[in-house]
Amino acid sequence: MAVVDAAYGEIVGASIEGANQQLSERWLESLVALMPVDPQSVFSTSALLDHIPALIQEIGKYVGAPANEDIAANSIVIDKARELGQLRHRQHASVHQVLREYDLLGDLLEQFLIEQTRALELAPAASECLDVSHRVSRAVRILMQITVETFISEYTETITEQTRRLDGFNRAVSHELRNVLGTLQFGAVLLDAGNAASDETTRQRLVGTLRRNTERAVKIIRSFERLPRSGIVADKPTEQTIEMADLVQEVFRQLQEMADARGVELRVGSQFPLLYLDAGALELILVNLVSNAIKYSDRQKDHPFVEITGHDHQESYEIRVRDNGIGIPAKAVDAIFERFVRAHPELDDELGVEGTGLGLAIVEECVKSLHGEIGLESQEGVGTTFILEIPKKLPSLPPNEPPDARRDGAEPTLSVE
Repeated sequence: MAVVDAAYGEIVGASIEGANQQLSERWLESLVALMPVDPQSVFSTSALLDHIPALIQEIGKYVGAPANEDIAANSIVIDKARELGQLRHRQHASVHQVLREYDLLGDLLEQFLIEQTRALELAPAASECLDVSHRVSRAVRILMQITVETFISEYTETITEQTRRLDGFNRAVSHELRNVLGTLQFGAVLLDAGNAASDETTRQRLVGTLRRNTERAVKIIRSFERLPRSGIVADKPTEQTIEMADLVQEVFRQLQEMADARGVELRVGSQFPLLYLDAGALELILVNLVSNAIKYSDRQKDHPFVEITGHDHQESYEIRVRDNGIGIPAKAVDAIFERFVRAHPELDDELGVEGTGLGLAIVEECVKSLHGEIGLESQEGVGTTFILEIPKKLPSLPPNEPPDARRDGAEPTLSVE
């Protein structure tokens, strides 16, 4: 059995090595489809475009011969994963975006294994498939771990440096303001003294001194007010600019199989805005709401559906998740977001569902983390609509960058500096 196992691993491992360029291009296509930016912004020029095929080659070698060198000790893999983490930090990416990249790579490699097994007409035993799948999964997991650790380390260093600069800035501001205020206080005392102010030349000189120091104080305060926009205070690494329509499509991709099994149509509305927020939190909200709507769809209806629509208001974004399912009983609506509360526990067997009553509680916590609000409208036998309101927030801009610089449709979290 060991020889057979090794043979299957060697065959598919060699296939991964040989298809390194093709797999790199497919990974890049997936990322661009998820986040529509210039491909050169995803993997910057030759720095990573040349490294990604080499990285996939090393994965292939590990899958084919895991005994030769553990993937976690492979210096080529470690170096390239670190480089990707450093690049994503420079591009002001989010942790969510970095994790999503490796989700896509894992899906891609698993699909490639299936394709190769069929194309080469291989017939491995179940244990062989599990071994190879475990190697691929472990390789991707190690890559992701190193990249995320590097990414977070870079952010930590940046925050430490920014804190040091901020402390220095505060000390300098305090020193300058003490000097200015001391001069203003001394000048005011002199003006208040009748003998000093009686001389017109002295009075004019004192007035000039007071005016100059007042203007200096105003400049110092204005400099302090501009501090958050100067980059000294770091943005949250979990926040990024996203295309709402792309996030909805990703949620639907994850739940499509579940929807198909229950005959539920997933609909995408229009008017989706460009958002700046924690994409992971919003994705978790939508996944929970849509999966609930699918589970509690009405089998008696000819065309069950779940629809997500977006509306851009002056101060906030509104997102609606609407379905024509069985609805929520009026008596359960007020408590539906509380932990362990379930609207239809008596229908578990009939609908083939199970749950803990924590899904909507998690949704509410995520909404709070976005400083938003969530409500619902529901009628039994008609359907339910969840209404999410998220306050608008713009990313901090680099110095001298105009306010509209990030509204041209480009993805700032992936732009190369």
